[in-house]
Amino acid sequence: MIFSRTASEILRGSWFIEPQTALKYLDVALKITSKKKSDFDPRPDAVLIREARTPEGKIISSEEDIPEGSIGIVSIMGPMIKYGDFCSWGADELVGFAEDFEANENIIGQIWRMDSGGGSVSSISPYLDFLSKRKKPVVAIADISASANYYVASATDYIMAENNISAMFGSIGVMIEFADVKGYYEKEGIKIHTIYADQSTHKNLPFEKALNGEYDSIKEEMLNPLAKQFQKFVKQHRKNLDTDVDGILNGRMFYADDALKNGLIDGIGNLNAAIEKVKLLAAGRSLIFS
Repeated sequence: MIFSRTASEILRGSWFIEPQTALKYLDVALKITSKKKSDFDPRPDAVLIREARTPEGKIISSEEDIPEGSIGIVSIMGPMIKYGDFCSWGADELVGFAEDFEANENIIGQIWRMDSGGGSVSSISPYLDFLSKRKKPVVAIADISASANYYVASATDYIMAENNISAMFGSIGVMIEFADVKGYYEKEGIKIHTIYADQSTHKNLPFEKALNGEYDSIKEEMLNPLAKQFQKFVKQHRKNLDTDVDGILNGRMFYADDALKNGLIDGIGNLNAAIEKVKLLAAGRSLIFS
C-alpha cells in the first residue's frame, strides 16, 4: 500500500464531488490506496499546469521575461485534493502558483482553468483563503465545474463556460460513501472487534449507526452542516442566483445556457474572452485604487 498524502486524504476525507465523477475515479482511488508508486504515471509537468500569457494572449516561455500587463493561468483539473503528491497536484501547490502570479507586478490578474467534478472538502479552504486576500482579479473558465470545484469558482470575480455544448455547472451538495468490509474479512476467517472506552460513548457513533443502516446521525452531524454551509456560501457570492429553480442548491447540474440564465455563471466564451475579461476587471480595479 502506498503511504502518501493522497492515500491519506482518500481514506480519511469527506468529499464534495459529483456522483458520476466519484464513480469514474473509484478504481483510481482503490489503486492509490493499494498499489505501489511505480504503478502510476507521473503527474503532469508544472509547465502544463501554470502558464503566463501576454496581453495579446501569446504564451510566454519559461525563458522569457514576463511583460507588463500579462495574465497568469492556473489549471485546476481532475479530483481536487489538499496536498500534492506523486500523481496529482494539490491545492497547496496550485495556490502557490496563484500566489506567485499575484506577487508579480507585471501580472494584472489570473485565469483559473477548471475542469473538475469536485474533490475533498479539505481542498477548498486554501483556494478561498487566497481569493479572500488577493488584490487582482481572478476569472474562472470551465468545462465542468461541480461540487467542490464550483464552491471555489463561486468566489472568483467571474465564471465563464468555455463552451455551450459540454460545459456544466452545479452539483451543490454533499455525499459520503464508505465500504463495509466486515463481511469480506469474516468470510476470510478474520473477525473484527471494535471496542470503545466507557467515556467515549459518541466516538464514531454516526459511522457505527450507518454500518447498521441508520443514516440519520451521519446526515445530521456531518453531511447536513456541510451542505448548509455550501448553500450559504454560494448564495452570498452569486448574487444573481435564481434560488427558485428546482434543484439548483440541491445537487442538480446545469448546461451552460441554463447555468447562465439561472445565475450560476456570468458568461460563455473561450480563453481569449477570459483574457479580455481579466484585462477589463483589472482596468476597473486600477481606476478604483488610483
